[in-house]
Amino acid sequence: MLKKLIAIFFAGAISSAQAQNLEEFTVENIHFHMGVVAAFAEVVSMDVKQIGLSEMFSEEEATKWEPVVNHIAERNGVKAYRENDFLVTDLFSPSRTNGLTLFLIYKGDTLEKYNALKKRKAELIANNQYDESGRREIATGFGKLLDYSDDVINRLIASNGGQH
Repeated sequence: MLKKLIAIFFAGAISSAQAQNLEEFTVENIHFHMGVVAAFAEVVSMDVKQIGLSEMFSEEEATKWEPVVNHIAERNGVKAYRENDFLVTDLFSPSRTNGLTLFLIYKGDTLEKYNALKKRKAELIANNQYDESGRREIATGFGKLLDYSDDVINRLIASNGGQH
């Protein structure tokens, strides 16, 4: 009996760690991803951050888990916005977001600020001004919305800039 309990414990611990590393959204690890949403909902609610980003989901996964995300947001007095067209900037590699969906956790006018950045990026692109300076403008604006320090913003741009 003791051997079975030990085996179950180790199997559970290993499968949970593996599931989180594989970024597969299954019953075995969705608690981790919803925990991330809950943590962001709490810090946004307490005005520690303006916006929080969930992990990326496929369209099907986003539909499946959207009611849970909305419940977590409501419970914390914030809002969740399903984003199917994520603002790609030089902060993050586009390969992490292309074709995927995430949830923005926010309150107040933060969603309007986010959408204004998306609109500004589109304007820069339309006017052939999405050059190094324009890219930096959008990435820095998004980094500030995420409440990243200047050092973090600069580091992320340096490591991801020019990939899209």
